[in-house]
Amino acid sequence: MNKLIIFILLLQFVHCDKTKNKNDELIFGIVRPTLGMFGDSIMASWPEDQLKPFVVIKNAFPARKSSDILQTIQSDQSKYQACILNGGMNDFYGNLFLRESDLEITIQNQIQSLTLLQGKCDHILVINFWYVEFPWPTEAVLRLNLLMKERIVFVPRLDSELFIKSGDLLDGGHLTEKGYQKLSDKTFEFFRLRMPWIDLLPK
Repeated sequence: MNKLIIFILLLQFVHCDKTKNKNDELIFGIVRPTLGMFGDSIMASWPEDQLKPFVVIKNAFPARKSSDILQTIQSDQSKYQACILNGGMNDFYGNLFLRESDLEITIQNQIQSLTLLQGKCDHILVINFWYVEFPWPTEAVLRLNLLMKERIVFVPRLDSELFIKSGDLLDGGHLTEKGYQKLSDKTFEFFRLRMPWIDLLPK
């Protein structure tokens, strides 16, 4: 009964004559929600079929540093119903001399990125790093996670290290399909609480 009521309320957003653009896709006259993904290879490799019914717009490419991600967000003019941010590990890949000042630069880039996304996205989720294995920057990841928990408290955060385990890693850092499915399930759990009507849309 509750789903029927929500569906009826959704009808007010029907735009049968709406012209589609890169951020919109119509199903049965209802605009599917857009999901902006900002990050590096982790975001770029995330299987889009695991994120349906979202219309996925990836602003993510391999080997991007936090400064590159920030620059992408600064130049992006789009609006999104939902956004995910993850990135910064590449700042330390191959870095044998970890400095506090380097960690601070990454955290500041993340904070600036999220502050800008607040003006572009209805709902935001930042994803922590999971525990990586060598040759990935293990110490940097541990310290970045601690800093994120201390400093990034103004948007919701998903602590991925709580459920991504060693068996979910493809090469010590990237995820297997099973790992991505775990990440997708937790991501949907977050957005479903804020956008319960997405369950009514066909995948």
